[in-house]
Amino acid sequence: MKDGRQYPSPEYKTLFNSIPGGVQQCLNDEYFTLIEVNQGFIDMFGFGWDEIGERFQYRFIEMIHPDDRQSVLDEVSEQLKSGEKSSQSYRVLCRDGSCKWVMDNARLISTDGEEQLLCVMMDVTETRNAREELRLSLERHRIIMDQTTDIIFEWNMLADTMIYSANWGKKFGYEPVHERILESLKLRSHIHPDDLHRFQQLIADARSGKPYSTDEFRIQDAKGNFIWCRIRATDQYDASGNPIKAVGVITDIDKEKRLIDNLKYRAERDALTGLYNREETVTQIRCHLQDRPECCGALFMIDTDNFKQVNDSQGHLFGDAVLAELASGMKRLTRGSDIVGRIGGDEFTVFLKDVPDRKLAERKAELFLDMFRHLFEDEKQNIAFSCSIGVAMYPEDGSDFQSLYHCADLALYQAKSRGKNQYVIYEPGQSVPVQQSAFSSLGAAIDSDERGTGTTGDLANYVFQILYDTKDIDQAINLILEIVGKRFDVSRAYIFENSDDGKYSYNTYEWCNAGITPEKENLQQIPYADLEGYENLFGENAIFYCRDIHALAPSQVALFERQGIRSTLQCAIRSEDESFRGFVGFDECTGTRLWTKDEIAILSLVSQLLTTFLQKKRATDRDRQLAVQLNTILDVQDAYIYAIRRDTYELLYLNHKTKELALSAKPGMPCYKAFFRKEEPCEKCPLRQGGPNEIYNPIYNVWTKVHVTPMHWGDSPALLLSCYDITEYKKMEK
Repeated sequence: MKDGRQYPSPEYKTLFNSIPGGVQQCLNDEYFTLIEVNQGFIDMFGFGWDEIGERFQYRFIEMIHPDDRQSVLDEVSEQLKSGEKSSQSYRVLCRDGSCKWVMDNARLISTDGEEQLLCVMMDVTETRNAREELRLSLERHRIIMDQTTDIIFEWNMLADTMIYSANWGKKFGYEPVHERILESLKLRSHIHPDDLHRFQQLIADARSGKPYSTDEFRIQDAKGNFIWCRIRATDQYDASGNPIKAVGVITDIDKEKRLIDNLKYRAERDALTGLYNREETVTQIRCHLQDRPECCGALFMIDTDNFKQVNDSQGHLFGDAVLAELASGMKRLTRGSDIVGRIGGDEFTVFLKDVPDRKLAERKAELFLDMFRHLFEDEKQNIAFSCSIGVAMYPEDGSDFQSLYHCADLALYQAKSRGKNQYVIYEPGQSVPVQQSAFSSLGAAIDSDERGTGTTGDLANYVFQILYDTKDIDQAINLILEIVGKRFDVSRAYIFENSDDGKYSYNTYEWCNAGITPEKENLQQIPYADLEGYENLFGENAIFYCRDIHALAPSQVALFERQGIRSTLQCAIRSEDESFRGFVGFDECTGTRLWTKDEIAILSLVSQLLTTFLQKKRATDRDRQLAVQLNTILDVQDAYIYAIRRDTYELLYLNHKTKELALSAKPGMPCYKAFFRKEEPCEKCPLRQGGPNEIYNPIYNVWTKVHVTPMHWGDSPALLLSCYDITEYKKMEK
């Protein structure tokens, strides 16, 4: 050995190298000068004995990470004062440039009157990393819990107990039930009565072992108000695979839900009267009849007599007020379950559910006639109104909407032809000339619609207003697809967006009409390479119109057939550089369809509006993601990084390391106050010309080397400071 020491015997060498882990023997001096290391030590750190001499001069202290050296010296000294043993963890440099965490168990020994340390070291890097990851995970969880308004819950199915995060009390204003959840649901549930059956189904799904359950319910707060919430629950299982717990999140979606309900109401209702509009009236009646109800029903076609004369003599505003009053009167004469709609300028449709016989339909028709006759008789200006009514009975006159409508329309014509101001209930065999057999105005324009949302241009304005006003573009797009889908009676309305490289397409939004199977989950990452030049299907006007999909290429036909599509109309999404970025589409699955020029025009315009706002959202999402990535990069840097406004020294940004050092520092504070607790800029400020680039902070006892980079923060000139900790090096210089 060096320094004239004797080499150990072969037996000692064998025993020394057989000790598990890294073993080293060193002097108990300020350098921990190495005397001997075993093969495990060499294997652990990668340095051979000669390399240790050449690189570290056999000083083990030099192999310890610079940030840990002083603490190791202090700990060894402190622990040896009370005994002959020392134990601590620290980092050691490795030959490949990395560091390993070791657990060092040292014992003080004396050889030839010289104090030495015999150290056995175990590699605990993996354990330390796992602990650090766990700490960071818990820290992230705490931060999320502090910042979120969501309520976390855990349901112990075996004990039937529930625990909630503190946000429950903050949200609802009372302490939740913790024990015997199933029993409490029956006795004093805070779930809205109309939603209780769905909540019970979610509970049943979780108990049956369904891995993931979600639904939306109204939960009552302490003031008696019901708040819409979305509940998501995930099951946990025992070793045998039986569900034992469910954990999940309760999210307040009240504003979101009420916004959607309001937008749906606007989409489904006639703006003037508040009744269902034409499209929604037909949809509601069709959906009811498709369920094949056992009870009878009655369809009323109600047309105001001579209403055009009122508009011509009194003006549209007066006519609108009359229609609003008539609609209000009809609602008073019907139940909430009945369907009442305005289907023309002065024409209404009423479908009465659960009508036991024709006599009740006759009595209801008489009430409608009487209401029209007397609604305005107490007015200062005597106004006389009447109406004509045609009635068809379900199921004897028809089992579907079209049949019932045709019969009620014929009856309405009979009422008009007999002198108006009366009703007629359809009788089979009524003789009506073919040219007069379609009296009612179903499908005709509504006067107020022409000044509102009924025309092509105003539908586009309505769509634009929804997109412009919304705070949640995803919800607005889904709603618009539903509105447009119902308006044009398509089977499916959707949006596909391309991957960044343009090789794949993803179905990101979808609305399906009644009876149509959703396909969104099946249409993710569709490779364009398999679709034989799909982009070329879109012409110069960015429209792909196909009346019969069987005219397409085989691979394209196969894609459409898998979805049950017969006809399609798609509008391309183009970026600013005119590259193909996806498409908005409308499918017909019930048969081939001839799209009219007007339909193509309005659907193309709506698609352009959707595309404009969607691309704006995607750009915002990318900017936000980039900001998060940049912030993450700055947070993991081993330097104190912060930005200040050039003229005021105001802090604009602090990375994680800076926040950990200066806990009281916040954006908006001047840097000299935040870091040095001064009331004016520092005399030796590195931002001044000729200022030092090495700064000592006596508050934190830290030396830093400062790099200053000019930048802009918004429109204001700013500076980015990167401060590297050189405290250890400064101590070594001394």
